[in-house]
Amino acid sequence: MGRNGTFDHARLLAAFGIVVFHAGAPGAAIGYAGLPFFLILLVLLALPAAECMSFTDFAALRARRLLRPWLIWSAVYAALKLAEVAVTGTPMRAEFTASMILTGPALHLWFLPFAFAASLWVYGLARLRQVLPVPVQTLCAVLLLAALALLSLHQRGGLPVPLAQWVFAGPAVCLGSIFALLGTRTMQQAPAVGLVVAGLVGAAMLISGPGGVLQIAVAGTVFALCTAYPRPATPLSRWAAEAAMGVYLVHPLVLSLADRAGIAEPGTVPMALAGIAGSLALIAGWQAALRYAPLPPGTWVNTQRP
Repeated sequence: MGRNGTFDHARLLAAFGIVVFHAGAPGAAIGYAGLPFFLILLVLLALPAAECMSFTDFAALRARRLLRPWLIWSAVYAALKLAEVAVTGTPMRAEFTASMILTGPALHLWFLPFAFAASLWVYGLARLRQVLPVPVQTLCAVLLLAALALLSLHQRGGLPVPLAQWVFAGPAVCLGSIFALLGTRTMQQAPAVGLVVAGLVGAAMLISGPGGVLQIAVAGTVFALCTAYPRPATPLSRWAAEAAMGVYLVHPLVLSLADRAGIAEPGTVPMALAGIAGSLALIAGWQAALRYAPLPPGTWVNTQRP
């Protein structure tokens, strides 16, 4: 199947939503729906590769895409924290905690190792389908019950970092798995997406309560719309998909700098806009530096490439 450019643009919008959430701006709760949207899409797109690749190749591919940037950005944020300690005299224990072994030195980095673990879950799901003759409907029902259980656990609260983040993200992984099993990347199956999302949201509201349901409802609705209205991929849409992860990784740094510089008040729309604009500027600058950086002597250059 061709690449759906609508998903690419939605990824960047989801990243903007997460910036709004971390800025504490109005609409933050809706903006945080970007995170479950990322996970739904990640799980959905990982299943075809999981079905045809060996475990070693699949795990290596996901590690390059998820764990390598986690290590790089963990080093970046760790260096910034060390600089903070050196400049302000803040106690080391105030900047570094034991939970950072699983998340990284910046809390938002928890998403990358969790996404890697979710990818391995997808590989196991693909092999389970091949080994056990379980009907798709049965697997989907089990996943729906698991999503409800995780939503209920999230609503109880009191979970430590990063367990609280993992539990919040779990229902999105379940939804993505259901969509992947149903094959919902075609326009004709978009109503099935809406039915699954509505069923999960309705059951969660009846059984446990509203906590975490809004984000799942928004993420599922946006996913259904992207499925119903696919568009061909373009260079702009591909850039949007690549920029989305960059915005996610760098935006806490941009928000911190904007706050310290007094560019905008925390918890306001201008602060969120500053975070988005600053993140995009850093990404564009980084891409330009890579594009025009001088090549080492002896590097082969393809003169046919524009």
